[in-house]
Amino acid sequence: MKRYCFFLLTLYVSSASIFEVNAQNEKGNADARIAMIGCHNQHAPAPAIPYIAEVLQPDITVWIGDNVYADTKDDPQHIIDQLEILRGKEGFAALKDISSFVVTWDDHDYGLNNAGKEYSIKEKSKDIHRSFWELEAEIPSSQDGVYYATQFSFNGKTIQFIQLDGRFNRDKPGRNADALGENQWEFLAQALRQDDVDLRFISCGYQILINRPMRWEAMVRLGKSRKRLMELIESQNAPVLFLTGDQHYVEVLESPRNVSYKTYEVMAAGINKNERPGRAPNRVEGPDVTLHNAPILDVFFDEENPHIEVKNFNVETGEISMFYRINLNSIGK
Repeated sequence: MKRYCFFLLTLYVSSASIFEVNAQNEKGNADARIAMIGCHNQHAPAPAIPYIAEVLQPDITVWIGDNVYADTKDDPQHIIDQLEILRGKEGFAALKDISSFVVTWDDHDYGLNNAGKEYSIKEKSKDIHRSFWELEAEIPSSQDGVYYATQFSFNGKTIQFIQLDGRFNRDKPGRNADALGENQWEFLAQALRQDDVDLRFISCGYQILINRPMRWEAMVRLGKSRKRLMELIESQNAPVLFLTGDQHYVEVLESPRNVSYKTYEVMAAGINKNERPGRAPNRVEGPDVTLHNAPILDVFFDEENPHIEVKNFNVETGEISMFYRINLNSIGK
């Protein structure tokens, strides 16, 4: 085991130095750079974290869920212990220093695989999440979940991040299931009414736009939740995109035919995990199953052609293993 870990560390150091020479300035003239991190096995090497911090240097880092695997039926201390492993990981402190963290959770850092509103220690898990990620000001202790909204300004343009909690109030999958709970639906409606926003990202730990039930969790399994969500955003002037996690690869989805609001979803998780991907009929790019990957969204607020470049970097080679361009003017009805 020691020999294996040393090999990975050596590989990371050498590949990062190559990348610094060839592509450190890949951000170019982007107005904002956003990193996505999720599905992180805290007990395995995670060279993507220092790579993102030291080489890619994002302005914002979205922790998309399964940020650690802390499954437990009834032991809050176990969740704390796993998060402390993340805190001690190489690159975590450096990334926190140079970028703003925007955070949600999914089932494994919520505390139990596929868990929803029935989870017995969800209140304690919420408090742990608020404390570790320093979100006490954004998430009131009395709130039913870890959802919140925040925004950042770049060169006179405002990006809003709406972090959904798809766990705390989630029903068991079924025809009449609800994903969010009424309080969160009201919060979302209010957040979408926020004026002077140029671009919105809505984050959720599991996929939203995938258009048919597959072997993993997704909003399509939760009654009319996706229909209700899309109806809420249809009247928005600012373009809305989704950032999601759960699966251990990177892909871009477009709105399915039965959704009138045209938009995209970037699903990017598994920074040190990968798996065999399923077949998503509304996938437009990917899947990229790079093991040690660093997904980045570069935002360009060009007056005539605002767009986002979705890039996935292979940490071990320094190469861009996936690229997709989203034209913001194409988003909407």
